[in-house]
Amino acid sequence: MRRHREAVKRHGVISRRQFCQSAALGLGGLAVGGCLNPLTGQGQAAGPLLPPRATGNSVELCLNSRVSNHLVVGGAASAQQIANVLWAAGKAPVTGSHRTIYAKTPDGSYIYHPEEHALEFYSREIVPHALRINYDRERDFDAGVSYMCALSAAAALWTGSESQLASCPQIADLNFGIADVPGLTSQLVAVSSDDSLPAPATEGSGNLEDVLGALRLDSVLLADVELTPPEVSQLLWAGYGCTPHTTFSGRGGLTVPSWVAQYFLTNRVYVVAAQVARFCNRQGTDFATRDHRLELVADADVRAGVRQALPDLPAAPCYLLLCLSSSGLNTWYQRLETGFAAGGMLLQAGALGLGCAFQADLSAEEQTALQQVTQIPPNEYPHAVVAIGHRTEDAENTSQRLRRAES
Repeated sequence: MRRHREAVKRHGVISRRQFCQSAALGLGGLAVGGCLNPLTGQGQAAGPLLPPRATGNSVELCLNSRVSNHLVVGGAASAQQIANVLWAAGKAPVTGSHRTIYAKTPDGSYIYHPEEHALEFYSREIVPHALRINYDRERDFDAGVSYMCALSAAAALWTGSESQLASCPQIADLNFGIADVPGLTSQLVAVSSDDSLPAPATEGSGNLEDVLGALRLDSVLLADVELTPPEVSQLLWAGYGCTPHTTFSGRGGLTVPSWVAQYFLTNRVYVVAAQVARFCNRQGTDFATRDHRLELVADADVRAGVRQALPDLPAAPCYLLLCLSSSGLNTWYQRLETGFAAGGMLLQAGALGLGCAFQADLSAEEQTALQQVTQIPPNEYPHAVVAIGHRTEDAENTSQRLRRAES
């Protein structure tokens, strides 16, 4: 808790937290005792939040349906909606030194503590809509990953199209309000123009909340078990693939939001497996178009070189490079977008039962080494790398099943 208290001190507000410790947090519930509530009588008050509610909606359906609603101007979210969204935001892993989650409501501002699934009073600053999330963080990338978890959780709560929990990232904030939304849809628009990638699934059999509850980064992956083409296709789509909605500017929407629909990672996502390829979600440079294909960059297996360039990243059968321009590396909202893409990939990996690891905010030396080994263009600068592979327990479970079958 020391980091949270230091964050409060930096902002000149004295903490008034007197939380009870929870026994455990999961979809089964939050065990709590009595807690002092510093805002008794007000709407969303400090203290424990409701346990997250399972919606039954899949990762794929939520990513395919997510849309930024620029008319998020008011409305009151229910306690359950706030609880689900904040719980999801707090499930995102952290790669930097710290990430503190702030939640503002019409009743006040709070620090959200994921480990206790509870709110600590922070200030009496309010917002005119249901909820605003923002962060004190070392890395913009970490905020982006957390935003994707929260956005997906909000979409999962939709039960129709009228008066639903809508969301929209605005500047550095993630705002939520009650508004009309398109609703959940499994319509597929990410179709490959050259059959280089199979069509991704826009509906899955799993539950988003189950995936969020088990979300983690892996330190060990099975490097010698290749991903299948459908798995690679699904991961690319979840990170930066086309979805049915159209932006306010007439551009084809993606699984992730983007600063005024600029989509800075377009043609800047690379797959490093047995070959190096560029992922293309557009036809040419027209952002109104939709596609889902791979373009060959290098017909060579350079994964050993990637491992040498990034020795802290686990060996894996597939690496996904999220690149920016040189100016993008110095722009917070472009760095945030790499977190959006990585967050979608992390959720999809979890839904597929795959392991995942991140390395973000790469040094200039690491960027140069990756450019040289992968043969991507010299004006493409890797900001983050996502490693994907099967987990070691997958092999153990398979071995156990084989031994049982033999006996």
